[in-house]
Amino acid sequence: MALVGTFLKGTTRVGYNYGVKKKIVNPLQSRVLYNLLNKAKKTQFGKDHDFASILQQIDICDAYRKKVPLFTYEDFFDPYIKKQLEGEKNMAWPNKINHFALSSGTTNDSSKRIPVSDQMIRQFQRTTLEQVLRLHELNLPNEFFQAVVLTIGGSTKLTEEKHYFEGDLSGILQKNKSFIYKLFSKPGNKIAQIKDWNEKLDQIVKHAPKWDVGVIAGAPSWILMLLERIIEKYELKNIHEIWPNFRLLLHGGVFLDTYKGKIEALCSKQVYFINTYLASEGYFAFQKNHSDEGMTLLTKHGVYYEFLEEKYFNHINEGKSLRNLPTLLLNEIEENKNYALIISTSSGLWRYFMGDVIKFCDFPKRQFHITGRVKHTLNIAGEHLSVENMNRAVLETSNKLGLSSNEFCVVPNELKNGHNWYVGTDKPADAQEFADELDRCLEALNDDYVYVRKYHLKKPSVRVLPIQLFYDFMEEKGKLGGQHKFPRVLNKTQLADWEDFLRRRV
Repeated sequence: MALVGTFLKGTTRVGYNYGVKKKIVNPLQSRVLYNLLNKAKKTQFGKDHDFASILQQIDICDAYRKKVPLFTYEDFFDPYIKKQLEGEKNMAWPNKINHFALSSGTTNDSSKRIPVSDQMIRQFQRTTLEQVLRLHELNLPNEFFQAVVLTIGGSTKLTEEKHYFEGDLSGILQKNKSFIYKLFSKPGNKIAQIKDWNEKLDQIVKHAPKWDVGVIAGAPSWILMLLERIIEKYELKNIHEIWPNFRLLLHGGVFLDTYKGKIEALCSKQVYFINTYLASEGYFAFQKNHSDEGMTLLTKHGVYYEFLEEKYFNHINEGKSLRNLPTLLLNEIEENKNYALIISTSSGLWRYFMGDVIKFCDFPKRQFHITGRVKHTLNIAGEHLSVENMNRAVLETSNKLGLSSNEFCVVPNELKNGHNWYVGTDKPADAQEFADELDRCLEALNDDYVYVRKYHLKKPSVRVLPIQLFYDFMEEKGKLGGQHKFPRVLNKTQLADWEDFLRRRV
């Protein structure tokens, strides 16, 4: 009985420390943070930032944000990731990190090596299973569940370095998939490992008639390209002539709006579009039902969230340190406001600045949209244009002018107090007409834009280009396919490369 008494005493002590002694101000996330800190308190990062002391505080969420600074990747690399790459253990997460995901980034960004722990891999697997189990709500036919999942991603081939494996996240997850899951996955290891995007696409097109595809997962831009090639190759009226059970598209990485209509036009049956927020740093959200307005934040899946208010975005874009900027907890945010996402994860990323911007559309349900990137916001005169605004304006302009404009990019021109737009279209278009309509759409979408257009900001300048040029530029940079995407707002380096490319090609 003494053993039972000891066990019960220990259980009540833990319960008291967590549920009574601790001040629970962030109920959905406090336990997640407690578990993360407790797990990593003996690591080098945990010692450097005194996790043991934070765990003793009444309000651990507030103590954590006061004790630990915010980190960018560059801030975090030298003290911790660099040593993990050299094989050191217990740096920011217990034991050794065996896998690092190379972030895909935009066309000119250099790859980052993001730690992926064994615990994080298990979290990816559990979340994927949870998403699969929700398919019953769609009431799909029995034949659908006998079909396979086609993943359109980067190369799954991992590179073995001295102390770790590195490569695309899809390769890390593929390596750890169960045998049963692999049976229902395409395109298969041989094709999935191909690094050249066009070669991989050719192989998928070649094998397409042999597969019964029910689900396609990937970035909408590359899924659209694949479907168009299959239909052209086999002279089909629509994709359902070859894949009759294709009913579900899992997408992420880029905004869907500019691609959805064209994908639906290639189908003869209803296809459900389910949005996912899966990044090298973690699996943060997915659309639990196709009719939901947004994705649901996963609050019990090993990731702790904080939020940075939009008023600090200019501070970051000016190159100033974000280490001591104040953050909000999940219970402190409001609907319909933009926030930059800050994460702490079971791979040992602590108060890590993701750069993504989200906006909650239904806070009680924790549903939100990704509205862009902090560094992709246009704000030279107070217009506060998000990538969401830009995508919507280009889509509406294209529809009104009878065009298809899947790709575009923008450059803030502070000298001329305006924005220079490069828009890819499927057929020739009048640049001035596009600029006039684009201006009207932006005014309808953004009140700040309306005000600054009256007094400060000039009408947008538009250059219309063949859409293929955008893909050719990405191919030249070795960034074609997978999760790579063309940057919507170009920085100075990207602009120089882009204009040099256009001088050579146009």
